[in-house]
Amino acid sequence: MMGKSQNILVIKTDGLAAFVAAEPLYEAIRTAHPGARISLLTQSHLQRVARASPYFDQVAAMPDFREAEAKKAFVEQVRNSHFSYIYDLAANEDAKRLYSALGLFRPKWRSVAPASRSARKKGAPEEGLPNTSKFSEAVGLQAVERLPDFRWALSSRKDAANMQPSWFGISGVYGLLMPGVDATRRWPAQQYADLSRLMAKKGVMPVMVGPKELHGFADEVAHAAPELVDLTGKADHLQLVSLAQTAAFFVSDAAEEVHLAVSVGCAGVLIRKAGEEHLTPKGRNVITLTTRERMDEAKPEFVWRALENMGLIPKGSANPRAAVR
Repeated sequence: MMGKSQNILVIKTDGLAAFVAAEPLYEAIRTAHPGARISLLTQSHLQRVARASPYFDQVAAMPDFREAEAKKAFVEQVRNSHFSYIYDLAANEDAKRLYSALGLFRPKWRSVAPASRSARKKGAPEEGLPNTSKFSEAVGLQAVERLPDFRWALSSRKDAANMQPSWFGISGVYGLLMPGVDATRRWPAQQYADLSRLMAKKGVMPVMVGPKELHGFADEVAHAAPELVDLTGKADHLQLVSLAQTAAFFVSDAAEEVHLAVSVGCAGVLIRKAGEEHLTPKGRNVITLTTRERMDEAKPEFVWRALENMGLIPKGSANPRAAVR
């Protein structure tokens, strides 16, 4: 056990998939510093879900180091905080800039190994996910080997009206459609539209979620499938956790949001390009359908059959997963 009056800084500035995958590491740091004040430095869009966690006392976003005044003020703030340790769980360019800027005033800096050059070249966010054993070895803390669990996020705003599916006009049984932002790894809009119509025909409401960058793609899907409920850019990460927890299933391709959904027990189907099978979240109720050449080779009817075979299509008009929670 380490000192109780310490200030600790954790750096995690490398995206949603990596943020979710590192959840067991946050627990390890909190366990090692039970009485310390632990601050997290992350991306701006991850601040809300990070603040809901039981691991951090303060959450802030990394400033733009290209702005000289912002950089100077931030570095001075870090120095004045007198951190005993800085745990760099990103090992990316943002962290390197801060490391360099702190110079001789740098506290004890413990860093994970960065993603390999081949992983960075591939560009898939899932390639650089943290490894628990490597983390333990790199920073000298013992992290429990377990899957990320974000169920704590469900209690942060559980009584708020905007955490309920009805807030978004969702009722009855629904499934989440989660396209990725990378068009080269994304299931085509026509396939999502065909699946949406099939879902609606079978009494399952199709709900598309994702960042605002996907709104144009969702419009294309909705044009061919008016049954679609488009929530792209409308549901934050905490709301997504709540929606995933009561959804019958998800269907996705390369969306980082999948990691958040499966962390609360949502099951479903992933459509992947050949060679990306290893990127499927491990230890989860997830089936991967691999295409040989083109993403449109995965047919909506086959995706639906896979969901049925997994036992994820509820019988009747009520969602049994939601009823037992």
